[in-house]
Amino acid sequence: GLSLVAASCGDDGGEEVKVVVSEFVVEPEQDSADAGEITFVVDNQGADIHEFLVVDADSADELPVDADGAFDEEAFGAENVLDEVEDIESGTEKELTLDLEPGTYVLLCNVVEEEETGEVESHFAEGMHTTFTVE
Repeated sequence: GLSLVAASCGDDGGEEVKVVVSEFVVEPEQDSADAGEITFVVDNQGADIHEFLVVDADSADELPVDADGAFDEEAFGAENVLDEVEDIESGTEKELTLDLEPGTYVLLCNVVEEEETGEVESHFAEGMHTTFTVE
């Protein structure tokens, strides 16, 4: 059956991890994966445009934030932001493949929106982050 094919590793030896993003959650279907090549399939089930970043950190609590409460990529160090996909529109999927060492990572969305009222809303500050373990 198809489910068997989807569950197998395929020829690339990589692992696929489906991640649902919406307002305001980042929910991987599993919270860990084996080290090596991992493809995150990010499915935006929300109404807003989201993005998906993988950063090398033990928890979201230790990430620096800027005045808007958003994750401060510059202060954290660009080299610790392993990769990202931007502009994942509502109802679409984007893939991000990374070769990850064992450790703990934070998966997050760092979109900052300015409302018409002039109020700034940070998706990260709203709780759009989760930890992910690579074994």
